[in-house]
Amino acid sequence: MIIEQIKLLMPEMIIAAGICTMVLCSSIKIVSSTFTSQIIAVVTLIAATVSAIFILPSESQYIFDHQVIIDPLTSGLRISSYVVVIIVILGTDVNEKTNQNELFLIELFATLGISIICSAANLLIIYLGLEILALSLYALVASNKHSIESTEAGMKFFILGAIASAIFLYGISLIYGTYGTLNIHEINSIDSTKILETQIALGFLLCGIAFKFGAIPFHSWVPDAYQGASTSAALFISTAPKIAAFALLYRILIDGFMVVSETWTIIIQVLGILSLILGNLIAISQTNMKRLLGYSAIGHVGFIFLGLSSGTKNGLDSSLFYVLIYVLMMIVAFMSLEVLSSKNHKVELISDLKGLNSSHPWFALIVLFVMFSMIGIPPFAGFFAKWSILSSLVDANMIYSAIIAIIMSVVAAFYYLRVIWYIYFEKTELSSVSQIGSSSLQQITVSCVGLILLFLGLMPKPLLDFCNKIISSKLLID
Repeated sequence: MIIEQIKLLMPEMIIAAGICTMVLCSSIKIVSSTFTSQIIAVVTLIAATVSAIFILPSESQYIFDHQVIIDPLTSGLRISSYVVVIIVILGTDVNEKTNQNELFLIELFATLGISIICSAANLLIIYLGLEILALSLYALVASNKHSIESTEAGMKFFILGAIASAIFLYGISLIYGTYGTLNIHEINSIDSTKILETQIALGFLLCGIAFKFGAIPFHSWVPDAYQGASTSAALFISTAPKIAAFALLYRILIDGFMVVSETWTIIIQVLGILSLILGNLIAISQTNMKRLLGYSAIGHVGFIFLGLSSGTKNGLDSSLFYVLIYVLMMIVAFMSLEVLSSKNHKVELISDLKGLNSSHPWFALIVLFVMFSMIGIPPFAGFFAKWSILSSLVDANMIYSAIIAIIMSVVAAFYYLRVIWYIYFEKTELSSVSQIGSSSLQQITVSCVGLILLFLGLMPKPLLDFCNKIISSKLLID
């Protein structure tokens, strides 16, 4: 019986073994090289992905006294996060100047935290995974030891993250004090006379969830972390943790607090609308490319929250679909900045992309793909992601929210098109991006992911079916 339970946790065990192997190899100078850690990390995650595929469950299974759940959502989000991290590692700049051994090690730790969150059925297990992920992200932001901006952003992120974790943990303590259990499925069948206590505790938990997503008013760390971190670190921070945030939200709100869904749907809707409006409006004034992507990320989180606020099966499917498309778009965006940077010149400002079409037309086209996808222009994947969210809002009779989302999408088009303007229409005698210092592997990776955005725009059904399959329909409002 124990062996069968351990088999279901094989992906996490493989990642833990990979972490130990990487630490051991890093300490042995004979086998330590620039690419050793990258190879170990990729092999580890491929093995974890294969093991997760082999243990795909047809129905929910509880192990370790209902502390851990293995269901289609667990497996789907595990596989998605592992694939995303593999792409991120393949697209990370590996050179002698930066200590990428530490970077890949921290990213494996973060992936372990994501995997724990995806399979947690107990609030303390969720908190354990959350802290493993959070501590890894703090280290990633501050990983550029020679940058004052990186250190400052890491400190800000750590302080705000510690406060958010304390608030989240206080919500957990209120739940345990009220009901005497931390099992999320037991909480779902709570005494209706204690609704007020549940709503108060849920408010604290939602603060932690909103912080992990970077939703307004818990957003201030996002642009600072993206700008202060190295491009390699920002590439990871902006992608894989969003899958963990969706898992966190699903486990707590859908699996645990459907009894007070009238409360959290309203809160999520308000946070979504605020994130959409303020995120996109502030992004208009940004000249730094990373900060622009940070504030645009807040706007995208608004879309995700609006889909979740419908509380319907269609809304959850659409939100997960949007999360996965958003992750791919951010991979292309940040990886493009890294590919176009060289040892002597880092692409940081929008104006640094002047004349890119003249010097590097292929990568100019890839950036065009991701900007059009973020706007929501067909036939790119971003269009169907936004369309699915808007459809779920209309079906749930949330017409005003849908109108606000459409208006803010038009507003967002301004700053995305400004990037394209600099690439194609701002002529200079000498392009700001004259020489690319990236590897062939990075260039191939960003090109493939950019083409995937176009492919998913032309054929979104496989990914939509995947999202539909792993989201349970048993606990929803419909």
